Amino acid sequence: MSSNTPISFYPLTFVPDSPDVVVGRKDIDSYAVFPEDGAALLQTLQSGASPEEAAQWYLERYAEPIDMEDFLHTLGDLQFIRNGADKGAVPPSTRSSIWQSIGRATFSPLAWIIYSAVLGYALYIMIRFPYLRPGYHNLFFSPYLVVLELGLFLGQFPGILFHELYHVLAGRRLGIPSRLGIGRRLYIIVFETHLTGLWSVPRKARYLPFLSGMLADLLWFALMTIIASLTYTPAHPFSFPGAFCLALAFSTLLRFIWQFYFYLETDTYYVFTNILHCIDLQQTTWQYLWNRIYRLLKLTHKIRDEDAWNPRDRQVARWYVFFFGAGYLFTLGTLFFVGVPTALRIFSGIVADLLNHAAFNLNFWDSCVFLLLNGVQIAVVAWIYWRERKARRAAERSSSVMSHAQNLLPDYVQEKGVL
Repeated sequence: MSSNTPISFYPLTFVPDSPDVVVGRKDIDSYAVFPEDGAALLQTLQSGASPEEAAQWYLERYAEPIDMEDFLHTLGDLQFIRNGADKGAVPPSTRSSIWQSIGRATFSPLAWIIYSAVLGYALYIMIRFPYLRPGYHNLFFSPYLVVLELGLFLGQFPGILFHELYHVLAGRRLGIPSRLGIGRRLYIIVFETHLTGLWSVPRKARYLPFLSGMLADLLWFALMTIIASLTYTPAHPFSFPGAFCLALAFSTLLRFIWQFYFYLETDTYYVFTNILHCIDLQQTTWQYLWNRIYRLLKLTHKIRDEDAWNPRDRQVARWYVFFFGAGYLFTLGTLFFVGVPTALRIFSGIVADLLNHAAFNLNFWDSCVFLLLNGVQIAVVAWIYWRERKARRAAERSSSVMSHAQNLLPDYVQEKGVL
């Protein structure tokens, strides 16, 4: 690449994020944080100046030279520079425009009026009819445990998909190429929303995409409650679909509460990092907390170097650690008011069914299959944990051997950057 030839770039976004600037390509979700002078230099190159002219401009503007070759290498790694075979503009896809229109309609003033009406009506019927109010007893929509477990497992997926879809639409509304994917947590299949493109918009525009999933949870809860009100009566506690909708409504409420487990990277966590201009607040807070524990236990050899943390993350972590504690309180509250009563009711029923084994009735076999299903789940979790632990240990041993081999090499080899 000649130093006298202007460079062609892909369309880039520049978002001021004091004291830096976030620069990126929305079409491939490639973003980087540049200092203000670096972003200005990139804009100079983008405007048509050759690398030589841009370097001279930088020297005159900031009174210091710039390593242009290294700077261009960084831009190439970020895929900001067009190659010779790709000189055309990146056309917006028709499909993306349609999704953007749907996203705008989803969060239009009319939509907010409809959302308010749905939530208001759900609140009204819960106040008027106590049996529609959420409670752990709503989870027992069937007298059979296997039906409960499989029904709640399969029934939650539409609600989870609805949650993630609102994240996607909130991103699409801003023209961000957000997408929905499928991943796993241990052995459980989950939906995931990729919103890397939020780096291309100002911070104040990111809150709706972060919080839209929680809005979706409230709407799903309200819809399930309204449907239940049309078909459910206390005289028929196992009536379908009313009882099933009440169970799904309560499980949705639990997912909403889960967003306040601040020790996890939930939707509310990203709101905090956006407000406080943090980079990796979660990991920094964990390390800060463990450092305090190690100091109390006099295990100073395990203390992490706090100077290696991002300065802003280190500053915020000192008080964000209290939100960690609040998150654990939410968890304990959920276990105490929901988990323990539910578990006691389930296992007392299992004991009663198994003690009545002489009858070998449907309830007996229902309890047996329920225990088998949960035993398989525990076994799968243990197997995955063992496999991942084994892989981590193998990686650590390999890293240790490689580090030892590098230490045996002559200094001049390492200095020349061969490794």
